[in-house]
Amino acid sequence: MKRTSACILALLYSASALADADEPVSGKKTCDPQVEEIVITARRCPQPAFSADRSLHLLSAEDILVLQGQSLPEALQETSGVFVQQTNRGSGAPILRGLVGPQNLILIDGIRFNTSTFRTGPNQYLSMIDPTSIDHLEVMLGPGSVLYGSDAMGGVIQVFPLRWRKQSGLGALAGGRFTSHDLSTAVWADVEWQRDDARLLVGGTFRNMETLRAGRGTQQPISDYQNGSWRARGQYDIDEDMELGVTYLGTRVRDAGREDRLYEGRFRFYDNDDDFLYLDFRFHTGGVLKELRVAPSFHRMHELADLYRCNLPDHPVPGDADFCLDAAPVGRDRLPISPLTRQEVYRDTVLTPGILAHADLGFWNDRIRATTGLEAYFDLVYSGMKERRGDRVPPWVWQVPGRGNFSDGSTYRSLGVFAHLEGDLAVQGEHSLVLGAGGRITNFGALAADVPGLGDVEYSHTGFVGTAGLKYLYGRSLMTYINFSQGFRAPNLQETTVLGDTGSKFEVPNDDLSPETSNTLEIGARLKWAPAQLYLSAFISFMDEVIDERELSEEEWTALGLDPSAIGDKPVVQRVNSASGLYWGMEGTAVLGPWHDTEIWMRLAWVRAEIENQAGDVYPARRIPPLMGAAGIRYRPAEQGFYAEIFTRFSGRQARLHPGDQSDLRICEDPENLGNTYGDSGGKCPGTDGWITLNLRGGYRFDRFVRFDIAATNLTDELYRYHSSGVDAPGVGVSISLVGSY
Repeated sequence: MKRTSACILALLYSASALADADEPVSGKKTCDPQVEEIVITARRCPQPAFSADRSLHLLSAEDILVLQGQSLPEALQETSGVFVQQTNRGSGAPILRGLVGPQNLILIDGIRFNTSTFRTGPNQYLSMIDPTSIDHLEVMLGPGSVLYGSDAMGGVIQVFPLRWRKQSGLGALAGGRFTSHDLSTAVWADVEWQRDDARLLVGGTFRNMETLRAGRGTQQPISDYQNGSWRARGQYDIDEDMELGVTYLGTRVRDAGREDRLYEGRFRFYDNDDDFLYLDFRFHTGGVLKELRVAPSFHRMHELADLYRCNLPDHPVPGDADFCLDAAPVGRDRLPISPLTRQEVYRDTVLTPGILAHADLGFWNDRIRATTGLEAYFDLVYSGMKERRGDRVPPWVWQVPGRGNFSDGSTYRSLGVFAHLEGDLAVQGEHSLVLGAGGRITNFGALAADVPGLGDVEYSHTGFVGTAGLKYLYGRSLMTYINFSQGFRAPNLQETTVLGDTGSKFEVPNDDLSPETSNTLEIGARLKWAPAQLYLSAFISFMDEVIDERELSEEEWTALGLDPSAIGDKPVVQRVNSASGLYWGMEGTAVLGPWHDTEIWMRLAWVRAEIENQAGDVYPARRIPPLMGAAGIRYRPAEQGFYAEIFTRFSGRQARLHPGDQSDLRICEDPENLGNTYGDSGGKCPGTDGWITLNLRGGYRFDRFVRFDIAATNLTDELYRYHSSGVDAPGVGVSISLVGSY
């Protein structure tokens, strides 16, 4: 593959990363004696955000409230380096440095949230975490496989559940939000109680989303859905150095529609259940062992996909599909009716017990700091499907073909042992030079019986990854770093054993996949020099054995015995390893001020990527975001309790498309020939247009008990969508939140 000069420029002329400041994490003993904004993800140990030698972003619960995101992915839309793709409104997939889906790792308080059935490409799983249930989140860009294992290729998103607000006694918090562009409502509440050695918190949230109005009055079909979540936390201090906690997070999503292939005669609805439970034992000392943590966990993820086929005219026009949607029995106790022709229901349940154990150590008066540990997770997958058709006699009678998306009873294991060491090479006055290095050994294995076309599938992969970094700090004014990190991702059950319609394509299994790996070099700097703050980073990542996809010819998939009526017009693809990939880019955040209580801020991110297949052909990687950013002016007078802000979000055009993007209706649907791509119509896909929006937001804290926040977005009512999304972004609208606590 050609290594163009752009790769060098991306490293030398970056415009960069990190992000917003966060509040301290209460109750944490840091690995660094200087206490300020505290982060955990970069080292699995609390440390000041300024000294983290990675591109790291923070969002507090207050930040999320100000941003008025209706889901956790939407709350990330202004985070530098995070691009959010939405196939449908009940979903939201972060793209980190050009990588998406299981190439990014989601954690809850350090515990793995990803499972072996995560769909390759965009998916909805981050939306299963309710934004009102978290204290703060951290996004680390770039590989995190040494500390966190497989999937941490593009980056790590770590969520931390609500912490205790009260010092003692009984406390409560309640809030509500109304959003005009979809007439949605949300209400949430939490109650907590504390005494000297015990704490308890319980709460819940309910959201009702109505039909989304996009720009210029465009109505988004089947964009309404319901979402509910609840949480409970408890903690008991065994003694002053030892504590035991328990946390439960539950979510239910109902009737989240997907309509990006509606004019192809296909649409679907998702129901998702998620239950996440973990115990947390921590032991703190003042000696070499700073903290020992043991956290057994259990994760249950259940998904029901309700798929429909419908007869449409040869050349449908807007409105022709309304009869299909009206005929679907979703949420109603009746049979499908004409023009529907088929209904398929897939059910997948994943049960994941796991355990995490790690220790934070300090030597030589904490000049050398270490984190070491192990983790193990085991997935047990139950899968099934049923279907009924209107053209059978008798019509619309359920039948069970015998297999769902996965072989029922499939298993997947992941084991890992890791260590990371950081030491002060030189410290003189405010000058510090710090070296860090670490490594992990990981083993993954899968077992699936009777996979169509393959028989019994069994595979195991072991990998070693390492990291090393050097950083220089000048007090709390300047930090520069260079970091080398490796990523590792084993193929999951979805890629190796799935057979069926996965949304935009029909997939067939391939058990002969190798893990994909990456070697990433990152440089960055942070400058805090009043009245300016600047955060810079750039990266280049060389990937091997990239898990890509290959479209099968009709002769190939016919030889597999597939049913042509089940495939329809969809491409039939198989996951394969490409030879290599090259990803490079930059992220940046700049803040000027405050002057007279006014700040100017800007965030910018750019990434480019190419894939080389086994034949030596080079082409753009899939779903690579265009140049993205946000900028604004914020007025926040000290001690006045209010803020006001005018800001913009913007995106460049993206016309560099992977061959698979050309057949993706989310990117290349021909508006003059609905249900067909530009290629089907004999034309060339122009890609996704650039866009810019104008927005306002503000808020007022009446006292320490009540606050009010408001946002007016897309004031020019632009009709636009994020690249590769299947739904247009909201049109002009107002979102209002009111929160009270005591």
